[in-house]
Amino acid sequence: MTVDHAMRERRDRFEGGALFIGPEGLEGLSVSSRMSSPRPHHHRTLVATTTFGEMFATRIRSRHLHAERSRDRLDDPYAGYAQLGFVLSGRMQIEQGGRQSAIAPGSVSVLVGSLPFRTRIDDEAESIQLYVPLRLMRAHGYAPESWAGLTWGTTPSAIALHELLRTVTSGTNPVPATSATHVGHALRELALAVLHEAADRVHAGYDARAMYRERAQAVIADRFADPSFDVAALAEELRVSPRYLHALFHGEDLSAGAQLRATRIRHAATLLAGVRTRDLTIAEVARLSGFGGDDQFARAFRRAHGITPSQYRAQHRSAAH
Repeated sequence: MTVDHAMRERRDRFEGGALFIGPEGLEGLSVSSRMSSPRPHHHRTLVATTTFGEMFATRIRSRHLHAERSRDRLDDPYAGYAQLGFVLSGRMQIEQGGRQSAIAPGSVSVLVGSLPFRTRIDDEAESIQLYVPLRLMRAHGYAPESWAGLTWGTTPSAIALHELLRTVTSGTNPVPATSATHVGHALRELALAVLHEAADRVHAGYDARAMYRERAQAVIADRFADPSFDVAALAEELRVSPRYLHALFHGEDLSAGAQLRATRIRHAATLLAGVRTRDLTIAEVARLSGFGGDDQFARAFRRAHGITPSQYRAQHRSAAH
């Protein structure tokens, strides 16, 4: 990496980044994507990356920079993230999933790291990419692949996220390490709000109720082992009222509460039948499955399987022999 100190002194948009120059700089930039330039010996790119808990943001200013994330690079850590992008100045081209777009200030874009993509900057442009974990998108009912290469106009949450990112990546007043996790939480919530506000614009037939149901199921799968987690806590996690949560599952095979119980019962059955968990006591199985007490567990399990947890374990031990 080569740093041009004179240019560093002249830059006026953000501080604290690294300056990559010429062919050597292009090679140094080629981490998650292969970087190239039609004028490699005149190439200059300024990059600053800031980490906020599970998320990180990259601010980049460049000219004549082409990037290609090819299939042979998809097994790196970046494959677990989507880039939620904002252009601060200039224009850039993106291409992914059969979609091609020219984006400028006032646009939001998504590039999914698990799929190939191309980007191109001709004249000088400056942008910020917020790296959002794909598992976070999936946990909230968003299929990352369906967002690949999408662009749309700004929404209220996008404007708020854009301004926060611009501030926390400026480098002139770095976010203290003690605050980074809290800032990361704010970025996470705003990123989810951006996706939620844009979903009906970028998905034909988008169904908000279906999205909330998928998100509820993901939260249940993540929190069921906590005995204090109940339908009220689920509604709070989803930021909806208990009445709306009940309405979301009206007409479905199972209500939200029934899905929570079924998830706990399935987990308990797996523990009871497992070879590696055969030494767990019934009380331990109940606790690890999210039940508040042995009696509650026994009643729920018998309603689901028609036999007690002990009988279920005995049956599976007999079958194993």
